[in-house]
Amino acid sequence: MTRMAHTTRAALYGAALLALSACGSAGGQGGLLSIAGTLIPGKGGGAGMRDAAAARPGYTPQDIAANLDGFIFVTVPTMGPTIPARRIADNAGHQTWDAQVGFTVSFRDGIMVATRGLGDDLMGADAPGLRAALEAGGGAVVRRHDYLDGQDQVVTESYDCTVTAEGVEEIDLGLSKIMAARFAEDCGNAAVIFENLYWLDTAGNVVSSRQYVSRTVAYLRANRL
Repeated sequence: MTRMAHTTRAALYGAALLALSACGSAGGQGGLLSIAGTLIPGKGGGAGMRDAAAARPGYTPQDIAANLDGFIFVTVPTMGPTIPARRIADNAGHQTWDAQVGFTVSFRDGIMVATRGLGDDLMGADAPGLRAALEAGGGAVVRRHDYLDGQDQVVTESYDCTVTAEGVEEIDLGLSKIMAARFAEDCGNAAVIFENLYWLDTAGNVVSSRQYVSRTVAYLRANRL
């Protein structure tokens, strides 16, 4: 990314934050309502968690504007509005992001592989062939998720999935709007069904997604800035 492009995005970030301060409402898929300590009733809610989130270092508007590529926006609808997450590890395409309220989520090439701190966490996920199906415009995938049972033993659930291309649409990433190819991954077994959604840019990168975590947590949404 060029220095000019980064500066422009930082300027857009500042303008978006000021606009949200004035209107107090979010819009679009990415939304900036709750970035940088504005809110966040996490699991259990309450002023204490909001205050802790607001005071947590490393998530100020200045921190994010200075390192736009080092943050994403994440939303867990069962926990509250959109919040920033900071990249804390990057190893050969496997990235881990630390959300402002303290949970973490890991992706491999845009595909969620684990969460920690959400309670009913996704301990691990394996979906061989999913990336190839996205690149091919669709296909069949067998997905496996690891969870902890009531005795803290790892149990594995398998799902048969079908990936389908759903055309191209404009999506709002919060700081910009882009045209992206939308894909649905419909998965299920005898006990549960879910639908993951992915939006890919022209280079094939997952720029936004909604991916299933667990029965209690449901979905986690994420998008780049």
